[in-house]
Amino acid sequence: MSKSLELFKEITQIPRPSKKEWKIREYLISWAESKGFEYKTDKIWNLVVYVLGKNCKSLECVILQSHMDMVCVKTPDSKLDFETDSLDIYEEDGFIKARDTSLGADNWIGIALAMSAVDFESHPPMELVFTVDEEQGMSGILNLDFNLLSWKKVINIDSENEDEICISSAGWARINVTKNLARIAWKFTQYNLIISWMKWWHSWIEIHKNHWNAIKLLIDFLYEYSFPYEIANIIWWIADNVIPSEVQMIFGTKNIEVFEDSLKKYILELKEKLDCPDITFKITKIDTILPVIEDSDFIISRIHDIKVGVIAMSKKIANLVETSINLWIINLEWNIFELTYLPRSSNMEEFDKLLIKLENHFPITDDYIFTINSKYPGWQDNPEWELIKIATEEFLKTTWKNPEIIAIHAWLECWALVAWLGEWTSAISIGPNMHDIHSTNERLEIASVEKIEKILEGILGKLS
Repeated sequence: MSKSLELFKEITQIPRPSKKEWKIREYLISWAESKGFEYKTDKIWNLVVYVLGKNCKSLECVILQSHMDMVCVKTPDSKLDFETDSLDIYEEDGFIKARDTSLGADNWIGIALAMSAVDFESHPPMELVFTVDEEQGMSGILNLDFNLLSWKKVINIDSENEDEICISSAGWARINVTKNLARIAWKFTQYNLIISWMKWWHSWIEIHKNHWNAIKLLIDFLYEYSFPYEIANIIWWIADNVIPSEVQMIFGTKNIEVFEDSLKKYILELKEKLDCPDITFKITKIDTILPVIEDSDFIISRIHDIKVGVIAMSKKIANLVETSINLWIINLEWNIFELTYLPRSSNMEEFDKLLIKLENHFPITDDYIFTINSKYPGWQDNPEWELIKIATEEFLKTTWKNPEIIAIHAWLECWALVAWLGEWTSAISIGPNMHDIHSTNERLEIASVEKIEKILEGILGKLS
């Protein structure tokens, strides 16, 4: 069995849920001290271990980065306490699994691979970066003391497919727009409308697919609808990584037959354009009458004018969504109007322009409040740079096939390292085959770990 797998099994006996990583950090510090390595921690307890080069000529350091925490999931019958107990791991059909819990291969195996790298026959000087709280909030990498780091080649060991080298991930921010609502008396009979059965889809991975957003569908219909109507409320929200598949509105109209017929035609046209053949809607009359929004036409036009979905494709990487926006919360209820957008991009210059454009889109008045929260940087590497070429050669040598050079419209910790280390920083993300991560069926492929360990040894050897 490889050194990495031995270390991985040892690490699974150490509790380490997000934000409570002190036991695994103590283990890593003890290991560093036993090896005679210098180490430092920052104010939020990220750990950096400094490793001298071995049988090498290069003075250029390589950063190996992984995170210390895990997603803690267990079956209803499990009695395991993630803060105090070791995992019950076992091998089956070529995989390592955990009984009745998640395995923590994301990202324990990254830690184990980084630890085993110090014993390779040759390697350059290395800075082993072990971050906290990747799974719940990325607070570790966002608050890392980058003064502890000194070089510009980064290998993140936090991917899930041995056939891929990831060279790009998106940054993002959460945009909140709120406005005080004025209410007036209703004129028309009121109804409840639900638009549903659009496809559920992932707002990072599948935003380029031809599905569409239920909130935007309703807003665009109302913008184009030319007959009198009034809005009491529009409500929908779901997880931030999901494109809304449903939306609900309470509204009044003078002629419900005209409204319903217009919406039916509108949706039939969309069914021909979109991959959402099951879109449907339901309108029911309600007995409770609500006051309606005074300036609903203006609000609808403001939302309509912001494009959602794909904004731009990458010019460097084929088929990569570079910039996008997801509208995932709308709440026109009571006296507050709320929108939440999630813009993403791997091009931070364009990303910043997009944020300014969004802010300028809404009137600067006492009624409107525009805030940018949880801003994370993006990263887009150059496929022609040395690190990527060397990694590709080592994948081919070990697996007998060229790896797929991929980019994801999601996040990895690489983006923060690249953003803060500055121009000419090069990063890749690699890892062994893992399946059903963050679940009780999580499993780690043993043979794949051995391959990635050999690939990592080859990359570091060529950088020596």
